[in-house]
Amino acid sequence: MPSSSVFKGLVFPSEVAPLVRYMSSLNDHRETLAALSGTWDTLSMLGHLSNLQIEMRGVRQGFSKLTGELLSCLAEETLSRTTQALGYQAQIAVDVLTRNLFERTADIGFLATDTDIVAACSAPDTASLDALRRRFRVYAERYTVYSDIVLLDAGGNVLARMNDGFAGKSSSNIVVQALSTTAGYVETYAPTDFCSGAWALTYAYRVVANGRTVGVLALEFDLRREAKLIFDRLATGDELFAFLNADDRVLVSSDRVQLPASYKVPVKGGANRLRLGGVQYVVSQRSAQSYQGYPGPGWSVVALTPAELAFEGESSALAEVAFSGENVFSTRLRSVPAQAREIQRSLDRLVWNGRVQQADDADKFSRALLEEISNTGRQTKDVFERSSAELLATVASSLLSETQFLAGLSVDILDRNLYERANDCRWWAASPALATMDAAVARETLAYINGLYTVYSNIFLFDESGRVLAASQDATIEGEVLDAAWVAECLALRDPIKYAVSMFEGTALYAGQGTYVYSAPVIKAGRVIGGVGLVFDSTPQFEAMLRAALPAVDGAVAVFLHANGSVISQTGALPLSLSDAVHSLVPGESWSGVLVQDGQCFAVGATAGSGYREFKTTDGYNEPVIGVIVVPCGTLVAGKTAPTLGKFAHVDDGTEIATFYIGDQLLGLVAKEIVECIEVPNAVSAPRGDGLRNRHVGYTTWKDLALPLLDISTDMGATVQKQRHAIVLKQGDLHFGVLVSELGPIAEMQLAAEQNLQGIVGALRLISQLARAGETLVPVLSPAALLSTAKGDLDAAVEGL
Repeated sequence: MPSSSVFKGLVFPSEVAPLVRYMSSLNDHRETLAALSGTWDTLSMLGHLSNLQIEMRGVRQGFSKLTGELLSCLAEETLSRTTQALGYQAQIAVDVLTRNLFERTADIGFLATDTDIVAACSAPDTASLDALRRRFRVYAERYTVYSDIVLLDAGGNVLARMNDGFAGKSSSNIVVQALSTTAGYVETYAPTDFCSGAWALTYAYRVVANGRTVGVLALEFDLRREAKLIFDRLATGDELFAFLNADDRVLVSSDRVQLPASYKVPVKGGANRLRLGGVQYVVSQRSAQSYQGYPGPGWSVVALTPAELAFEGESSALAEVAFSGENVFSTRLRSVPAQAREIQRSLDRLVWNGRVQQADDADKFSRALLEEISNTGRQTKDVFERSSAELLATVASSLLSETQFLAGLSVDILDRNLYERANDCRWWAASPALATMDAAVARETLAYINGLYTVYSNIFLFDESGRVLAASQDATIEGEVLDAAWVAECLALRDPIKYAVSMFEGTALYAGQGTYVYSAPVIKAGRVIGGVGLVFDSTPQFEAMLRAALPAVDGAVAVFLHANGSVISQTGALPLSLSDAVHSLVPGESWSGVLVQDGQCFAVGATAGSGYREFKTTDGYNEPVIGVIVVPCGTLVAGKTAPTLGKFAHVDDGTEIATFYIGDQLLGLVAKEIVECIEVPNAVSAPRGDGLRNRHVGYTTWKDLALPLLDISTDMGATVQKQRHAIVLKQGDLHFGVLVSELGPIAEMQLAAEQNLQGIVGALRLISQLARAGETLVPVLSPAALLSTAKGDLDAAVEGL
């Protein structure tokens, strides 16, 4: 059983209690309920001083218990909402970095086989090494994630590097590992002498010529720059972020003062808070999910926000929650208003019975006390409902913010991914092996590249006429002359930094399915001699991007689409038609809202991609994609139709009439003719015959007796979903109960003979008089008529007992 702690006299789960003091909205509700609790204590004491024969202990205990339940629920939901948001941010940060690093594992494998690099290691000379340094800088301009590129010979001596720095013989472990391994790349986060002894995330791969190891290529990843880009994108307020190693020590953070490198963050598995520099923080930690089989370097991300700020500024975008929220609201939270209403019904019945007992009694003190008890009950119920409604609205608004945030993430992932594709085609087009235009050499090179970069279904080389010379996987296209618009656009380029990309459309290069084809010109001696084409494997890749942003809610769907509504990719069928607010988004814009279709409600967030931050408008990529997240949130909730129990105008020297509802029909009985009103949680049903006479529907237990129950809703022409109470009446020696839906006011009213009752079908025989109070007319039932009408049924019932 979960442990608990006490705060301000109330019990909260132990993981929540230390943070309750920071939840200002909750504490406002706590103070209001505490004041009402004091009022209940006073009323209870006054009740003992009066001649009222009512017992408030059950109602007081019910409200007290529900107070604890409400505030505990508020605290847990408030904390859960905050930690969930931090958790999303942390998971996104670590997963985005993992995807980024997966591309780096492919880069190092490809670049280590570059013929210029292999030649420089095999027979280094000043001219070739100087040219190689310039080539590294060109490479880094395309792939902006590297802070340095270093080439070393088999003895560990630096041959060439992109930036000035260490130029001697390296003794770093990564060089030793790369020279000795045949398994592929080596990835380390450690100090290296060729990086000035600083900690660096480095990728290394041995360079081989004719089966002999001739050197090592090392790529230094610009972790600080890339981490900053990720953190800046995710931050929405005062959050702190940090990448942590397996020992929870900081590698890089968003604040080097509060979370310096190597600092061990005292976060415990599953904990939701920690103290840092004397400040209490709410925290969430997430580890990377494997991507394309690559697990990442084994890091996690921690996201923190100061507790004193974590729960502030939670304004609700929704004034009222109009959906049932089964998927997004906890059962516990949704049950609080219902529990409050049930306790209020018990209180209404208690006060109603008290007024019945006081019929024709001149004790003004008792009457005033009953009125005050009733008012305090309504105030208490209102606080419960207002508190619950406020939290529901805040949770719903957080859901909308979450869907919008995740939609933005999905297009960020897409834009970053497509940016990598633009880099790939431009770099591979500069490959000396492909510039030979030798089909056999190109085929081998392309197959090797495609083995490293698994996001492509095919990579091919075409000549200046558009004829395919070689392909990495689908050789059936070799010899085919391509005539798509992007081919001509590619061959017309003269700048090696430029590239061409198709629109997202069906193509024979991808079995007729929609995808993007990237291409860049192969330039030799200043002349375009052909191009390299990359067929993006869009179906699984786009779905993987969407699933990375998909919330873990049953029925949630993520979609990429164009502004015209055409779908690019989706994780499932859209359950609704999207609004114009989604389709009309321009790049960089976002929207969220609740959409309704066929009575079902959906929280929808959408963001139009604006292109990765490194894209220039001249890059050729200019087809914004809209990311959409759809989360089902229940059915449309109709407006409240329950009758409002108010007051009637007082009539001097009138008769005390106790009113009640059967369905929507307001009726009454002379108060002194009523024994009491009881709750009917369970009843034994009686077989029903045909016709209106059979009004006897069953029994309930009352004072150790089997009390017959009458249902006159058909007589009243009322449609009743549930009848919660029974009014106990007595005729002679027989007690019986009349089922009613809700209780109304009790007031002194003027009685008159019945008239103008034609609108109440079949009711005339049951109504003896009309009661008037101001403009209000209430048909008053006759206990004798009720018994007489159902007497045959009741006699049979009594004989059967």
